[in-house]
Amino acid sequence: MNVLRGDIARLRRCTAISTASEGDGVVPRCKPLKYAYEKEIVLYAYFKKLDYFSTECIYSPNAYRGYARTFLKDLESIRPSSIMDIIHSGENLSVREGVKMPVQGTCNRCGYISSQALCKSCVLLEGLNRGLPKLGIGKHHRLHEKILSQQPLTESEERKLKSVDF
Repeated sequence: MNVLRGDIARLRRCTAISTASEGDGVVPRCKPLKYAYEKEIVLYAYFKKLDYFSTECIYSPNAYRGYARTFLKDLESIRPSSIMDIIHSGENLSVREGVKMPVQGTCNRCGYISSQALCKSCVLLEGLNRGLPKLGIGKHHRLHEKILSQQPLTESEERKLKSVDF
């Protein structure tokens, strides 16, 4: 998904063998099965009689992730090494000097990992608490400073965030 979106910062982070973040109490994650295919991991869990959760969300076929997964499976049927090629390209990605990359930090409210001042969960909760259901959906990063400082939104901002189309 990061390749399809062109999100090189996330591609670089997700292909690292361990993810380390700044902040107190943040435990780095390591990926010992990074180069193993999903099928191999499932077979290992099956034969070792490990608990394996394989139920798919009912909304996932229509999600962007579902389309990316289908594309990747089609690509893999043509070229079996395509998944490994994507991982290796993310590892070997080089970015020119001076290019501003998003820095992963922590949320100012809850302290969870976020690349913004507020994590998506806090923005969604704030939107629900203020009666603005569209606040956490889409790109409203310019409003984060107002939310953090508890400033009221302008009438046009509220009108834009209140309308929900079903």
